[in-house]
Amino acid sequence: MIVVDPAEVREGLRDLAVASEGKTRRTVAVLGNLPGERDELMDLGRFLVRLDISVLVVVGDAGPVHAGAVLEGSWGEESRHVATEEDAVALLRAELRDHDVVLVSGLPSVARALGAAS
Repeated sequence: MIVVDPAEVREGLRDLAVASEGKTRRTVAVLGNLPGERDELMDLGRFLVRLDISVLVVVGDAGPVHAGAVLEGSWGEESRHVATEEDAVALLRAELRDHDVVLVSGLPSVARALGAAS
């Protein structure tokens, strides 16, 4: 799933939370190249934590999303900030599990590398 518009990102995150099938499946949000002010992006990070998304990978300039998630209570391996799309692909290839549900936003090359439809 590839999402770009901030309103669509929130809707996609809600769908991702539902796709966890009552937390029987791990949810992974991969976000980058998101438009918006720092406070708006930090709020998105807090929103992710409230939805109980299992793993957040933030790429490049979307770092405020990671900061918001950490401030809301995400810790350890739940939220990661990587510098490049290549770093995100390497991390995800190493750590994704069978039956994980993944949302990719603003990173079409990451989605392609993971086999998502664009």
